[in-house]
Amino acid sequence: MAATVVAALKGPGLRGAAGRGGFLQGAAARRAPRGTTLARCSKPEPGPWPPGLEYIPKKKAKNPMKPVGLAWAIGFPCGILLFLLTKREVDKNRLQQMKALQNMRTANSGQYERQRFKASAPETLTPPAGAGVQS
Repeated sequence: MAATVVAALKGPGLRGAAGRGGFLQGAAARRAPRGTTLARCSKPEPGPWPPGLEYIPKKKAKNPMKPVGLAWAIGFPCGILLFLLTKREVDKNRLQQMKALQNMRTANSGQYERQRFKASAPETLTPPAGAGVQS
């Protein structure tokens, strides 16, 4: 009796009713019919072409170097521009540093008196007249 029920469930009238695999969702429902192999189920491969015929593709092939070329076309000019802008900024900073150094050198040159060494100058070592001497 169980074989009759299984045969009835596998029948052509009920096969697609419960979804893709019918009522039986196990391996038996998904198995290929007996006597068939994968080679018979797959598409037949085209054989050798007769002389005088050549293969003409249906779609145009994509160029795999297109993204690489696009990256170079964008990246190379951007790299050059970034280099030039960076060089310009470095030159500006160098100019500011050189001006500051020149200002320090000009401020440091020339004769000037220091407050620190005024006490030890030779003119100040002589005592004023009449001060500090008793007889």
